[in-house]
Amino acid sequence: MKNYQMILAAVDFSANSKQALARAKRMAEHYDAKLKVIHVTELPTYPVLEDIAITGLPGIWGDDLSIKLKEASQKKLSKMVEEAGVDPQSCEVVVGVAKQDIVRQAELINADLIIIGRRGLSAIQRLIGSTADSVIHQASCDVLAVNLGEG
Repeated sequence: MKNYQMILAAVDFSANSKQALARAKRMAEHYDAKLKVIHVTELPTYPVLEDIAITGLPGIWGDDLSIKLKEASQKKLSKMVEEAGVDPQSCEVVVGVAKQDIVRQAELINADLIIIGRRGLSAIQRLIGSTADSVIHQASCDVLAVNLGEG
């Protein structure tokens, strides 16, 4: 069995991600591993044409929106990790695209395990592929997708 040393928990404030955070905390304690918690705040998409949407491009949304979304997410993340008993210093909010930035952050910190909720907040994601599915396929490390009730 692998001895994990750096665990990245990706949360979106859904019930599944709360379970994933609880699991990540327990696994970090079990393996005496470092735990990093990330939330990726995505800027709203702007429909340009019927089949095309632009997201997060400079000039589409002002910096004010990005800052406000990041601040609101930071408050929610701080509350979530406090309730879970996780060190708030291990947490980070990133503005970007969750499917890409979770994997990117895992690579930056040399995570050997990503823990993520199997289903998040967006019901539409089930139709086009969940963030968890994308992370599982893109990550170079192990990924644990936690179901609600498995925490």
